[in-house]
Amino acid sequence: MKPSAIYMNIGRGPTCKEIDLVDALKNETIAGAVLDVFEKEPLSKDSELWQMKNVLMTPHCADVDSGYLDRAMEKFGLNLKNFKDGTPLFNLCDKEAGY
Repeated sequence: MKPSAIYMNIGRGPTCKEIDLVDALKNETIAGAVLDVFEKEPLSKDSELWQMKNVLMTPHCADVDSGYLDRAMEKFGLNLKNFKDGTPLFNLCDKEAGY
């Protein structure tokens, strides 16, 4: 990445090694970071990321937009009906796959 780059992670925390990110930010290898997820959540209180002026952190909410609640309630209603009818549910969590 070039020195003016801003690294953004709104996907999966483990895709970034935080120790390397902190080093890149301290050494100005990159200009900054926007983080919604972390390697280990919650982010530890002693993480250097908390004190860095070139880091913007959000509380794991990057997926929320103005239509989020309406879509979530629609899916909930469909799943409630399917549950009552004994038909397959949408968006089931696969614990073995990790999502």
